[in-house]
Amino acid sequence: MMRRTAAIPVPTEGKSRADVLCNWFLAFLTGCLVGWIYEEIFYWITEGMLRNRGILYGPWLPIYGVGALGIYAMKPLKRHPVLLFLLCVAVTGIVEYIIGYVGIHWLGIRLWDYRGLFWNLDGIICLRSVVSFGILGLAFHYILEPMAEKGLRKANPAVVHTVCLLILAVFLIDCVLSALFRVPITY
Repeated sequence: MMRRTAAIPVPTEGKSRADVLCNWFLAFLTGCLVGWIYEEIFYWITEGMLRNRGILYGPWLPIYGVGALGIYAMKPLKRHPVLLFLLCVAVTGIVEYIIGYVGIHWLGIRLWDYRGLFWNLDGIICLRSVVSFGILGLAFHYILEPMAEKGLRKANPAVVHTVCLLILAVFLIDCVLSALFRVPITY
């Protein structure tokens, strides 16, 4: 049974509002963490060094979390992998373009630069990035999300809610401290 809230499909089969919010927050955090790991590995391989490329101190990149929320909203399309892949490419490409555009034109910072890469648009998105995100979207739906669902079914909801609140507090403190003191790597 699906219930629509703010035009986003949310699975509610016996779940409280706190459960649903924790699931969405954990999807966001999973995206943030997987994105951070992906970037660290990618740049370690391509540049030979590890450095936190994010805007926050912690091991998370919020842009990937926002993309993960878009990908998580596509859960009803899981039985259609080709369509799911194409929509993951489209949604994450749009998210990356909007955030990149805002960074460059409103905040005066370029956090990544794809100029010179194949099929790039203003150096903000490129074919390699959106295809990578499409693949990561499939991995999210077919590997990470089922493992998380299985684990959450076994977990005590009160413990899950407490952990979500604690991680949210750490994340928000990181956001404030990073806004005050961190200078992100720019191009």
